[in-house]
Amino acid sequence: MSVFRKLCVLAILISLSITSSCSKKILPTSEVNFLSGNDGTITMRAVGNGANQQEASSEAEKNAINVLLFRGLSESEQKIALIGTNESEEIEKHKQYFEKFYAQKRYKTFIMSSIPVSDFAKQNGGIKSLTLDIKVNLVALRKDLEQNNIIRKFGF
Repeated sequence: MSVFRKLCVLAILISLSITSSCSKKILPTSEVNFLSGNDGTITMRAVGNGANQQEASSEAEKNAINVLLFRGLSESEQKIALIGTNESEEIEKHKQYFEKFYAQKRYKTFIMSSIPVSDFAKQNGGIKSLTLDIKVNLVALRKDLEQNNIIRKFGF
């Protein structure tokens, strides 16, 4: 094989490698930022989208809780996820717990306050959203996860 042909084959392989590794994956995103935290609580600013204000408020609260459970907030005392980063695997593994947690709105029992800081209005792209400051009882949430065997107690 000539040098030119070898270079062409190499160039094709490199371009295929780059193209396949850059495939677009749509990941769920949530707009949640750390505001403050002390005495076992954490306050976050979260954005929720919805057809009405109540739906957007619920989504913002779920987004805030999900960040604590599956991502963590780097600026806060809760730098790492409470449960783990593989959200779908953890939800599947503890299906009964998360069914109650979300469908029966148990997550709301850990929210100490949820205060709107913006009007419910259309944003860029025509999606209606609402921004809330959400204060979560982190100690109670962690204890509930421990009691339901979702996470182990610290140090055990």
